[in-house]
Amino acid sequence: MDWPRARAILLAAFAVVNLILAYSIWGTGSVFVGPAVASRQTAQQLRESLLERGLVLPITVTVPRTPNPMRFLYVEAPLTPDSLEWAGEFYGTTPFQRAEIATPSHLRLMVNPETHATELWANATGPAAREVQLDNEELVRKAAEDYLRQIAFMPPGARFSAIYPAGEDRLVAEFVPFFEGVPVYSGYVRVEVSARGIEKVTRLWVVPRYYTDAPPKDVRPASEALLRLAGRLSSTEMLTVKEIQVGYYAGRAFSLAHPDDVHGWDTVPVWRITLDDGQIFYVNAFNGEWES
Repeated sequence: MDWPRARAILLAAFAVVNLILAYSIWGTGSVFVGPAVASRQTAQQLRESLLERGLVLPITVTVPRTPNPMRFLYVEAPLTPDSLEWAGEFYGTTPFQRAEIATPSHLRLMVNPETHATELWANATGPAAREVQLDNEELVRKAAEDYLRQIAFMPPGARFSAIYPAGEDRLVAEFVPFFEGVPVYSGYVRVEVSARGIEKVTRLWVVPRYYTDAPPKDVRPASEALLRLAGRLSSTEMLTVKEIQVGYYAGRAFSLAHPDDVHGWDTVPVWRITLDDGQIFYVNAFNGEWES
């Protein structure tokens, strides 16, 4: 056998195969390239459509992929805010079920009768006084988290969620419960931070328990939620999207009978859209309706 000739034929054959493989992967008709290009084109079309409606979607804001079918999530919360019990344990005061209770002079603690959230007014005094650089979100987050842990007001299982504006000279650092890696926006601790320190803490907490027996349902895409928001907004000024995330949410619905002072309800998957001016909107990820 002519070994040099055979080797040359084999090398030529391998070269042809490699060229065919390279074209199949990188060529104009490639199934590997097509979806990526289509995705970029779709994102650009979405941005243009939103812009026509007065909503800016920056390139830096990621539009999440549509998740797999999701389920309803059952959550619970005590009827009497646990923050009143916290005040009794931490400050040695007697927690009465009333709008306001006694706390140290630098604090004012009250329960908002409309939202049922506990509001802790620190006014950047006492332990809440600290210099914070508002242009550094990581430092804002750290200041909020350190203060919550210092006064033992951080609920078990709370995780950082987001930072967004609260007026011209304040930012909100938000912490929420998570369930299997997904944020549950029905509960939260929101810390208002200014350059001089911690101004206010608002706490409305829930404990995620379990998925309901209802079967999983398909989730509508985030792009649809953004388009619905753009169609709803009536501002004459351009508004900008800061973040869009999937999570669970449903407002509290109170009834007369609650065993053991615990109240529970079902939450639904939502797309939460945060604007750069601090406005937050929830769009039901099952049916596209608004959640308030």
